[in-house]
Amino acid sequence: MANDPMKEWVVKDEILAATHRWPVIVIFAMAGALIALAAAYLWPAPFRANVEISVELNPYRVLDDQYLAAFTNAEFRNIDDYKHWQMLQLSIVVLSDPYLTETLHRLRAIDPYWDSVDQQALRNVLSANWRNAGVWLLSANADTKSRADNAVDIWRDVILDFTEETIASSQALFQLELTLRSLNDQLVQNQLQMTILKGSLNQLRESERELSKLDQNAALPDEYHQQLLALNIQLADVLPAGALVLSSFPEQNSTVASYLGWIEQLSSLIEDQILSLQVREEILVQEISDVSVVWEAALQDGQGLSATLNLENRNNSSPEVRQIRPYGIAALIGSMVGLLVWIGFLLIKITRKGYR
Repeated sequence: MANDPMKEWVVKDEILAATHRWPVIVIFAMAGALIALAAAYLWPAPFRANVEISVELNPYRVLDDQYLAAFTNAEFRNIDDYKHWQMLQLSIVVLSDPYLTETLHRLRAIDPYWDSVDQQALRNVLSANWRNAGVWLLSANADTKSRADNAVDIWRDVILDFTEETIASSQALFQLELTLRSLNDQLVQNQLQMTILKGSLNQLRESERELSKLDQNAALPDEYHQQLLALNIQLADVLPAGALVLSSFPEQNSTVASYLGWIEQLSSLIEDQILSLQVREEILVQEISDVSVVWEAALQDGQGLSATLNLENRNNSSPEVRQIRPYGIAALIGSMVGLLVWIGFLLIKITRKGYR
């Protein structure tokens, strides 16, 4: 049997008819808004306090931060990698245990509420938002406006205080590296001189053994004279204290005895100089060890932050506090949910009518 055309329904007509019953729509929207306002009152939204700080970095001085390779165990391929790593490291540092411990200490001094809050709980309500060097936004969430304000304000102060000390350690690293480089250069130079002197001493002793076999009153053969003259010229650069002995080098055709006397004086001088260099080496090794200990401590204290990093309070700005879910937004969301509920009832009504 064919359906009665008069009983057929059209969705568009049903929707049009429903919208003409606007009081029902208003009731649903208002009911949703009232329920949302009641929920917001019974379960109030936390407050969020925001404050800005200025983060400055000179990435073009990355070569001054050679110590970072020892801290990160990595190499930066370009300036952007270095800059991003610095910002990421800073965001980790400001939420590290020492920073949070000091923040909690200062908060507990002004509000007993924070006595029941531990480091992890505090870490969960704090955040540092950044895209790059420049302006960073520090945020703190709390159940009251004053607590959110205090949390972000004190955290900001701790960051500025602690990073100043941390960056000072990084700056000290640069000077310590120069000192270590200088001491190592001195050690290498000292060892080089010692090697040359030991080799020269061995050569002199060998020459002494050979000359002792010759007639002491005879003129020294030219071959031996040239060998000892070359040695004399070489020692002039590494044995400045023996200038007098070196200048007393026998003239050509002098007797063998005069050369042996010169060798004896020079050998004694070289032995004394070697002993002096050995003492100097021990001193340098100890100085390098002492400076290395200080360098290692400064490396850990610097926490990988650049010596060119600089953090400042942005125009002495005060925290801006707002409620994360204010009543106005709660009412708006509630009214939208009410409208969705009305649409749901409408669709159910239309669907049932279509199955009749």
